[in-house]
Amino acid sequence: PRFQINPYSMVHARESTDLGGGAPGLLRCPTTDENGYRFVKLDNGLQVLLVHDPKTDKAAVACDVRVGSLSDPDDLPGLAHFLEHMLFYSSEKYPVEDEYSKFISKHGGQTNAFTASESTNYHFDVNWDALAPALDRFAQFFICPLISRDGVDREAHAVDSEHGKNLNSDAWKALQLWKHTANPDHPFSRFATGNLETLLDGPARKNVEVHTRLKEFYEKHYCSQLMRAVIIGRESLDDLQALASSAFGPVPCRGLRAPSFSPEATPRAGLLMKAVPERSGHTLELQWRVEPELKHYDAAPCQYFSHLLGDEGEGSLFALLKARGWATDLCAGESGTSFSAASIFRVRIGLTDAGQEHVPEVTSLVFSYLGMLRQPGGISHQVWEDARALAQLRFDFAEKMAPSSYATTLAGAMQVYGRHDLLLAIHHVPQRYDPELLDTVLSTLCPSEARVLWASSSFQVPTDCPLKEPWYGTAHSAGPLPAEWLTHWEAAWRGEGAALGDKDGHRFCGMHLPPPNPYIPSRFDLIKESSSSPAKIHATPLYTLWHRPETGFKVPKTAIYLHLRMPEAYLTPRAAVSTQLISRLLTDKLSEVAYPAELAGLHYGVRATTSGMLLSFWGHSHTLPRLVQTVLDSLLEFEVLPDRFELAKEHQAKDYANMRHEQPYQHGLYLLSVGLEARRWHVRDYEAVLPGVMGDSLRAFQTAMLGTVRIDALIAGNVPAADARALLQALEARLLAGRCSPLPASQRTEARVVALPSPMRAVHAVPGPNPANDNSAVVVAFQAGRDDVRRNALVDLVGHLGKREAFHTLRTVEQLGYITHLSAFWTLTVSNILVLIQSSAHSARYLQSRIDAFLPKLADSLRGMPAEEYAAHVEELAKAKLEKPKRLRDAVNTDWSEIDDGTLRFPRKELEAAAVRSITQEELVAFFEDTVVNPRTRRSYSVLVEGNVKEPAPEAAGSKASAAPPTADEVLVSDQHSFKRGQALYASFL
Repeated sequence: PRFQINPYSMVHARESTDLGGGAPGLLRCPTTDENGYRFVKLDNGLQVLLVHDPKTDKAAVACDVRVGSLSDPDDLPGLAHFLEHMLFYSSEKYPVEDEYSKFISKHGGQTNAFTASESTNYHFDVNWDALAPALDRFAQFFICPLISRDGVDREAHAVDSEHGKNLNSDAWKALQLWKHTANPDHPFSRFATGNLETLLDGPARKNVEVHTRLKEFYEKHYCSQLMRAVIIGRESLDDLQALASSAFGPVPCRGLRAPSFSPEATPRAGLLMKAVPERSGHTLELQWRVEPELKHYDAAPCQYFSHLLGDEGEGSLFALLKARGWATDLCAGESGTSFSAASIFRVRIGLTDAGQEHVPEVTSLVFSYLGMLRQPGGISHQVWEDARALAQLRFDFAEKMAPSSYATTLAGAMQVYGRHDLLLAIHHVPQRYDPELLDTVLSTLCPSEARVLWASSSFQVPTDCPLKEPWYGTAHSAGPLPAEWLTHWEAAWRGEGAALGDKDGHRFCGMHLPPPNPYIPSRFDLIKESSSSPAKIHATPLYTLWHRPETGFKVPKTAIYLHLRMPEAYLTPRAAVSTQLISRLLTDKLSEVAYPAELAGLHYGVRATTSGMLLSFWGHSHTLPRLVQTVLDSLLEFEVLPDRFELAKEHQAKDYANMRHEQPYQHGLYLLSVGLEARRWHVRDYEAVLPGVMGDSLRAFQTAMLGTVRIDALIAGNVPAADARALLQALEARLLAGRCSPLPASQRTEARVVALPSPMRAVHAVPGPNPANDNSAVVVAFQAGRDDVRRNALVDLVGHLGKREAFHTLRTVEQLGYITHLSAFWTLTVSNILVLIQSSAHSARYLQSRIDAFLPKLADSLRGMPAEEYAAHVEELAKAKLEKPKRLRDAVNTDWSEIDDGTLRFPRKELEAAAVRSITQEELVAFFEDTVVNPRTRRSYSVLVEGNVKEPAPEAAGSKASAAPPTADEVLVSDQHSFKRGQALYASFL
């Protein structure tokens, strides 16, 4: 039978004071939600949602302003985004620059903002007892900000750096390409991020005073009536309401109305664009303009078609494309670039090389599926009810979001959704079946209304793509869809004759609506036992089983981790590639099974590791064992299908090649791990051996790999010990029956880390892997030592105290780059202090020299910090360490890390919090000097990724002109593997 559930049978109703001051209404909440909620409307018209969470460790606030990039002036693209940056600087009440951000950081919090098409969202979180002073500082953004002339010049460079990091992103390039081909009279067509040309240099040439225009934009658009705020805290609703009135009450009420925009924004129907992406591969995207979902969120028509077109189960569009060897992935749904007047529904397909040669046929199958939906029964109440029931299930057992994310989401949702349905809306739970509306939307998804973006790294410039988009430089072409294609697509959409590419002559190529989902749970009872940490409940020569019953989160869910440690799996680069291919083929084989399981709240992962293979499972306790059994059967009964093997190999090769298109700082972090982890092959080693891996040898490798195994297992959540034991015993029996033997202790491979000698300043300098990326990056790790409670506390305290100072000095003051970072950092079980910078304006050598100059100043700052301020920072870090996990999965992940690493410090948070509180300022300064500053004692490993950036001439840059040469104490690492072979290693905990 199909799973059905009454729409309101499992929904709580909570107080929500009427915004007009009238009778209380009802806010429908998940059964697991213990929060109290209240809507209030302040005297100035600002609407606030108060959330009382008596157990939260973090308070959070978000304020969403109903103005975004669509309101940018024609002559200043990016101004809304620029203003977002500027509001963080200072205010009349708190005039010291960066005081707000330093306060948030000091009290264990984080802050950020983003600018969308029609809104700008500001948010922060902070330790719960610092809410009132943090909120007062935050509210000044909207009361009396100081927009300094000096700050304008500096922050324009930060915006430019932010844009610079996006220049090689295919997602950003595709978005701008759609905008570039949109209606040129509509603000959607404009460049929205901003850069130096649009915000500083260009306006200066035209005598445009950007400082004045920022203030004018603020006065024109920032108004209490256009703001929605959310405050989450431990305080009672009455106390939160008093805080809201005190903080947000002074926000000016200017009587402004939200900007409105024409829906005539999108590129013309019938457009075919071809583009050359940054990354290797091919994608096909179809777009249609539809009415925004937010206007019909209770009926959710786009969600219905997303559910069907995005299906990956048997009989789905994707299953057919995959069977023909044409697609690697498919997603469908409303685009995130939509706005209130117009929305985009899109189908995006990742193509194989063969699919790239059959784009007309691939698209025809899309329209054939849509044609099938247009037949009687295609708009199905039962399918809609099944999709709604699955959404309701996710809502009923929704786990807590991080407070900052929750506040941010709610504040934005308040701008567009009805308040009583607010939580149902953000969890995408439809409430009303409207077949006429569904039919209207379906009739829009037709060939004549489609716009197509076809991106392929095989396209040639200028032959295939002679045009260049001005902001991101994307090579492309734009023209009408071929008439022949449209003729075939129209026939497929009407269900007339065979769809193009259908060899069997079937009208819909065997595609059909999804069958009933076998993974929907019907039992939600909770076990009675619960524990705060795992216990080892069984061990054999083959496995060690840890178990943690946990129902404190009140969700009937279970998490399972099985790490199959197999020495053959990562013995050589060829072995590592073979293990990765097996993981990919397993995922490929399971896709039709995994998709309905995922819809029903079950998830699994298969990941090759440097020790073997990690299997992970998560979801409803009732039906999770069925998914676990299916995955294990596929692994143990592994078979290599020639066509799927070749496609997996093709995809693997593209993944390796696309690592060159990561951001330079990400490439630096990767090379840092290659340089310091004893067992870590380089991706170029994988690329060298991949062509020689053949399908006929992969099955033999899988048998050899499983020949000797040791399993570390954790089963936690809503699961009794007996069930956990039964699962491992059954797995053990199957492995031993298949000629698998337990891995002897003497043959176990251990993940170990290079122990740098003291002193050591190792430097590995490489050119940027992507010649088209001008950004440079430096990543420096100062090695502290093996996992130790007090040493960890010292490293974390340095990260806590230093991160804000690094951001302020290296980014805000020196403007070295948008991405600047200082933190504690782990290389397996070894702690480090990490500093990294990415820049589009300076070389990696110069960035390294600025880090060298900054660190002694940070030592002076730590040394000169007032005792009271130091004590406050210590206490805030201790509180942050003691912060309780928000979700069951967060708690279990922490336990798994201890088991997988072998450290087994389950009360780690309590131990390290106590250690933090005992560290004196003198001890911290001495540790920082020895570990980071003193060249006679520090041990560092730097990765310099040099882009194509040219240092400015001395006369243009003054003292910042030239990069420092290599220092005398540097050890240049030309070959990372050779360097590792000559170093000692830290002992493993396993």
